[in-house]
Amino acid sequence: QFVAQSNCQQFLNTVWFGQMAGYRRKHTCKKILTVLMVGIFWPVLSLCYLLAPKSRVGRIIHTPFMKFIIHGASYFTFLLLLNLYSLVYNENKKNTMGPALERIDYLLIIWLIGMVWSDVKRLWYDGLEDFLEESRNQLSFVMNSLYLATFALKVVAHNKFHDYAERKDWDAFHPTLVAEGLFAFANVLSYLRLFFMYTTSSILGPLQISMGQMLQDFGKFLGMFLLVLFSFTIGLTQLYDKGFTVNEEKDCAGIFCEQQSNDTFHSFIGTCFALFWYIFSLAHVAIFVTRFSYGEELQSFVGAVIVGTYNVVVVIVLTKLLVAMLHKSFQLIANHEDKEWKFARAKLWLSYFDDKCTLPPPFNVIPSPKTICYLFNSLSKWICSHTSSGKVKRQNSLKEWRNLKQKRDENYQKVMCCLVHRYLTSMRQKMQSTDQATVENLNELRQDLSKFRNEMRDLLGFRTSKYAMFYPRN
Repeated sequence: QFVAQSNCQQFLNTVWFGQMAGYRRKHTCKKILTVLMVGIFWPVLSLCYLLAPKSRVGRIIHTPFMKFIIHGASYFTFLLLLNLYSLVYNENKKNTMGPALERIDYLLIIWLIGMVWSDVKRLWYDGLEDFLEESRNQLSFVMNSLYLATFALKVVAHNKFHDYAERKDWDAFHPTLVAEGLFAFANVLSYLRLFFMYTTSSILGPLQISMGQMLQDFGKFLGMFLLVLFSFTIGLTQLYDKGFTVNEEKDCAGIFCEQQSNDTFHSFIGTCFALFWYIFSLAHVAIFVTRFSYGEELQSFVGAVIVGTYNVVVVIVLTKLLVAMLHKSFQLIANHEDKEWKFARAKLWLSYFDDKCTLPPPFNVIPSPKTICYLFNSLSKWICSHTSSGKVKRQNSLKEWRNLKQKRDENYQKVMCCLVHRYLTSMRQKMQSTDQATVENLNELRQDLSKFRNEMRDLLGFRTSKYAMFYPRN
């Protein structure tokens, strides 16, 4: 509620736009044109900031709004390179077991180094706990790890394999095949990362917040579903794996065959596939009808009962439970989605308020004059700290740093106490306006009752002493 308050939002907007305050008063067409121009010429702007960070252009680029646009344009360029990677695929190297890296591979590696360096700097400044608290950082870490593993496997395959062979004759865990699988999964995460940019939109932002909450509830449901799936998989595998016979004439196995039978359940993986696709009515196995002999009648009946129970539990009960959970979570967010969205947008804005990562990838890997000056000052301070006078200055600086940290903590506690006091005061005023009971009301009522009790005691005591002569004592 504090972040979503109008005064707080106005202050955040002022800091967010900075020297671009006139952008909010422009027409919509001019706003779109400004964003497109910055998105097209972002490499030139990055070079300007790299060479002259204190110039007028450098100060404009340093504003959080411009940093957000430039970083977004850099990421869109990275996605464009990913699309070009699939378009320039060389069919002649399809059967090469260890293909060499192309030019576009080196461009992607440079971009990847910049993104990894950006995450490392944020991890260094924020700490591991705060870094992992943001889901955006978690997704970025997984995505970069997959890309690094992909290019590492490509280098290993190029150095180890130099032959040509049909892909069907390759090993299932060939480095090139594994690299292609990891690269495909990393591409999916790369595009999903665009969801976090929706937070800045007043239309798509609340939907993104609702989807995030629904995914959390889906994760809770997934734990229950996996337990049920594992239980039925174990039962069916133990029932059907005894009588499985290998048919060498078949080129397929289990659910991957067009004509399916009970052999689908001969392995744990095949049973998992079959039961999973049962939910979507894509697995059709004749469990009860297929009987090869009289001795298999009981086995077929038990299998039909197990799969029928699975359909009732998962398809009917758990699926409806998932729909109800998602509907409930969406309703909870919809009741106060504006506050949730403003809070999420404020968190995104705050990540651009500092000057930790001004330049986007891949320009952030180039040492800037500001970085060189910072390293020179740090080196000179380190050399001076090893002298006799430098040690005294170092001790004094440590004391000043501790005092500054203590003052910062005290100011933080004071601000938090003021915020809590203001919140309690506003809630008390709301309760008084709605005629609800408060602590003050209860105290006043307690005092009135105490006064009334004392007055009644005095009155009854006076009357008792006055008429005590008429009543004999027991």
